[in-house]
Amino acid sequence: MMQINKHFPAERHTVLANGLRVHLVPRPDFHQMAANLTVDFGGRDDTFQWQQQTIHQPLGVAHFLEHRMFGQPDYDAFQKLSELGADANAFTSQSRTSYYFTSLANNLAALNELLHFTQTAYFPEDAVKREAQIIAQEADMYQDNVDARLYRMLLGQLYPGDLLSEEIVGTHASLSQITGDMLQTAFEAFYQPANMDIFITGAFDVEAALATIEQSTAGQRGAHSAAKVVTPKLAEPLTTPKIVTLPTNRTKVALGRRWRTPETLPTGRAGLKEMIGVSLALDLVFGELSPQYMEWYDTGIIGDDFSVEFEWERGFAFITVATDTPEPETVITEIKAVLDRFADAFAQLQDEFDLVKKDAMGRAVNRFNFMEEDAVSFEGKLFDASTVMDEYSILEEIDVAFVQSVLVQNPLLEISSIIVHPNLGLI
Repeated sequence: MMQINKHFPAERHTVLANGLRVHLVPRPDFHQMAANLTVDFGGRDDTFQWQQQTIHQPLGVAHFLEHRMFGQPDYDAFQKLSELGADANAFTSQSRTSYYFTSLANNLAALNELLHFTQTAYFPEDAVKREAQIIAQEADMYQDNVDARLYRMLLGQLYPGDLLSEEIVGTHASLSQITGDMLQTAFEAFYQPANMDIFITGAFDVEAALATIEQSTAGQRGAHSAAKVVTPKLAEPLTTPKIVTLPTNRTKVALGRRWRTPETLPTGRAGLKEMIGVSLALDLVFGELSPQYMEWYDTGIIGDDFSVEFEWERGFAFITVATDTPEPETVITEIKAVLDRFADAFAQLQDEFDLVKKDAMGRAVNRFNFMEEDAVSFEGKLFDASTVMDEYSILEEIDVAFVQSVLVQNPLLEISSIIVHPNLGLI
């Protein structure tokens, strides 16, 4: 096996006195750097315990906060980062909010700004109202996207009544309820150094970057505990196919299955290894080189857009399969049959496992060339601050026996599905 780590300087992981977790991954042969500050607070975290209270907030607060953090008392942080030579952006997932930038090497001024504006709350009500209108337009865009609606409806079947089935940006109704005081509460509850990770990769001076972090607003803030998220109790998935009509040219189908229960879902390196192992199994069983895929494709029941995804975040993991198809009921039956015997299907194809594994290792190596992707994919606490180097090491050690044992020990739960028929009159 290739000892890829010998080609790069050692990574450095440390925790400041106030709890801020620092991850420095130098790549001195590159000409760029990327930095990502991640907060362990996402779209699903609407209910939490803080200051001896249980607080419930409207849908969309985490994403709203992401937008408003760039608005500082006397300047726009996004514009300032641009002036400092950094290309900045941010995103909110179900379980985290990330602010990141890429720039030329050793841009400590941009790093310092990233560590400042994400620590400074400023939520005047007039600005909050304007922002609500902007985000409402974003929500409308998602409503106009058939694939986005299909995905959310599938999660509504898979996790009925859970916020996973709602758009992270919120709705017109929920956005109209959000106030500056609510944003302030969420900021104070979650935007604490001990609830954050700062990840830097690329070309930068490690000691200078660490000194910048320590002397920054984030590094100098006091140590305070973050709120505790109230984990929702999951209802059973809905197993009767949901049939809807949407403005699309072709019939679509999507299927989903939960992976494990929240209580048994591993974290840390063990969780990352299991996630990678199951992903490899899905690639083998449903990939373009599998006999099953070729049969479906040749008979025309799936299209070029056929996709299989495995998502894993704090508190949940699930498999989704989606495709355009002229025979939705047949596709549901066929895919369900394969998932029902997932471990056996993998075992029958195990002689091809090394090909799938080598392909995954090649993709991991390629990620070393893309600073931004490396930074934004960093999951922080979820996988014990694992980096792409750790992913590559895990890929090296994973074998057929490990994947088979994971599949056998974790039979898949009930399937949920959505069928979308076209309504050409709405296009």
